[in-house]
Amino acid sequence: MDSISIGLDIGSSAVRAAEIEIGQGRRVLRRYAQVGLPHGYVVDGEIVNVPGVSEALRRLWAEGGFSRTKVVTGISGPRVFVRQADVPALNAEDLRSSLKFDTQELIPIAMEDASFDFSVLDDGKRAANEGQPPGNQQTMRILIVAAHRDVLRTHLAALKGAGLNAIAMDAAPLALIRAVPPAPDAGHPMGVEVIVSIGAELTTVAVRQAGVPRFIRSLTVGGDNVTETIANAMHLEMAAAERLKRGAVGSGTPQAAQARKAMSVELRDLAEDVRGTVDFFMSQTDGSTIERLLFTGGASQTEGLAAAIGNTISATIVQVDPFSSLTLGDLDLDPEAFGRASASATTAIGLALWPVESPLIRLSVLPEEVAAARRARRMVALAATSVAGLAAFLGVVGAGEFLAVLSAQHQVTMAQHHVQALTTEVAQLQTETAVHSQVQAQAQMVVSTLQGDIDWVRLLGQLAAVMPPNMSLTSFQGTRSQASGSPSSSSGAPGVGTLTFSVKGTGGSPAVAAWLDSLAKDQSLEGTWVTGISISGNGGTVSFGSTANITSVAQSGRAQAVKQ
Repeated sequence: MDSISIGLDIGSSAVRAAEIEIGQGRRVLRRYAQVGLPHGYVVDGEIVNVPGVSEALRRLWAEGGFSRTKVVTGISGPRVFVRQADVPALNAEDLRSSLKFDTQELIPIAMEDASFDFSVLDDGKRAANEGQPPGNQQTMRILIVAAHRDVLRTHLAALKGAGLNAIAMDAAPLALIRAVPPAPDAGHPMGVEVIVSIGAELTTVAVRQAGVPRFIRSLTVGGDNVTETIANAMHLEMAAAERLKRGAVGSGTPQAAQARKAMSVELRDLAEDVRGTVDFFMSQTDGSTIERLLFTGGASQTEGLAAAIGNTISATIVQVDPFSSLTLGDLDLDPEAFGRASASATTAIGLALWPVESPLIRLSVLPEEVAAARRARRMVALAATSVAGLAAFLGVVGAGEFLAVLSAQHQVTMAQHHVQALTTEVAQLQTETAVHSQVQAQAQMVVSTLQGDIDWVRLLGQLAAVMPPNMSLTSFQGTRSQASGSPSSSSGAPGVGTLTFSVKGTGGSPAVAAWLDSLAKDQSLEGTWVTGISISGNGGTVSFGSTANITSVAQSGRAQAVKQ
């Protein structure tokens, strides 16, 4: 029997959905649509304007004509983590219980703030330390996905506002891997494929080997950086700069030449970030080679971007066509819209294929309490249906007198229940009045405590994403200002705290300049300066101290959330 699955991708620049009919040996794309989002509604994969995104989703469902309201949605960004780990060999139930207490060793999220799921990639029993005696503890390799609950709450709130329900919440990088089948003639088992998805604000690098995800990293840089560079350099509106970025203006025109020159530095920096990520993974492998470099994402069509990244990585370059493995239904898309969709639909299609994916990468971080509440509602509905069926049966086979007696008894019982309920409600109202006053006082205390609170996890995640790959932190210290709103630099931006680092790396004096340039890309930091530069090894090893002011962008906003 055929089934319908809908994948929903909430990106920085648009919301997209794909509806696929799945049957025996057939996958038919029935519907695909997207609706644009204003800048700032979704930032680094996290929903900032929940009502605005809900409105966009309602438009998406109205214009796309989707037949279901249950979806598989994807999440991404610095507070979403996909990791591999070797853990003690346990059965699935014991392992899940163990991970509830051990996840903080694998991901930088407090246990109470995280929702996670896992799958076993390799359950082969082997010694925890290779080469040690067989008596050592045996381990198995798992894939774990975890996300901060704040990210999940805003996604679920946006879906609820649009009348949609999530049956699963998948990591968007895993959906990318699912949407791009491995090459049918892939080389030796050590061969590696790198999928690079370039969106408006996020670039995702997913590395897989033999079809299994091995390494995933999200970079907080994307096509919008290139567009802004062109717009600033040529004094253009963003829409005109976007056309130049995509090569929509003739390549031989002076405008096109000026645009290529303006964006060359951004393309080079993005290419270096991708290369550094791939190099980091490859340094941990033994004898692996990169076979294919696959590009997707709306910004992957930027003129010269694929070539810039391909020049830094030796591999066959492939532009992903997520529609190639599907049978296309009667899609209401003109050729130009279809071409744009082929670059941006990959994640939505991968999410729609979630129900038929191998259990290895069919994971969901949908909070357990949400799933439990839905199971309870289904049980209530089933019970109501059963009672209705029993009543219908009695109506057929029972005598009229029996039904009359049963009805009278039911009315007496209902009246007794009604009296009991009214008595209980009176008592509850008296209690709730006192509780409400206590809650208001506690909420005010929480708001005062959280005023100016800094989201340290996201701040450090963004720092890790922008810092040069040849630099590392040997220590850091963060402090929050007691008086928020004081200027943090000569720009007059409000400062809310200070970060102090000890940095070590290679590359001599240019590495210090690269450090300053990289941190300038992080809007959470300003006024970065360095001290105590020490260079040794004939200009090779460099170490120095660095301090940066934390801007209000890094605030968590939890005080405002409590107020709401």
